[in-house]
Amino acid sequence: MPEAPASRLPENALTFAFPGSEAQADTLNRDLAKWINDTDQLDGRASLRTQPPAPGEQGDVAVAVDVINASAAVIAAVTNTFFLWLQQRRPAYRRIDFEVVRPDGTRVSGTVDDEDQLAAVMDQLSAFAVTPPGADG
Repeated sequence: MPEAPASRLPENALTFAFPGSEAQADTLNRDLAKWINDTDQLDGRASLRTQPPAPGEQGDVAVAVDVINASAAVIAAVTNTFFLWLQQRRPAYRRIDFEVVRPDGTRVSGTVDDEDQLAAVMDQLSAFAVTPPGADG
């Protein structure tokens, strides 16, 4: 079933999200945004998309990480940074489900629960990130 884009973003953008529990998604989104923003060549490229907390809870919940207005070189660097982040986090989380969305709503999702899957995930994500929106049918 086709899904609508999460929001209207500039053409050169990627959105990262983590399905699953709200608490784990919030933690992973905040951690990924910090990781990207702490990378020298990407400083300040990631922003958190948040939503208000559930009734009785405090603080906004991070539901996605957006990287917008990025050149092809920055998108490639973000993809590599995400891969390194996954490589570092996978042992602690054992399984990380993720989704990456382009502004046109095209998306790719994956699961990393084994070290051997990382290369395949990186190949899939790299191809997705560098393919012009709408070109992959």
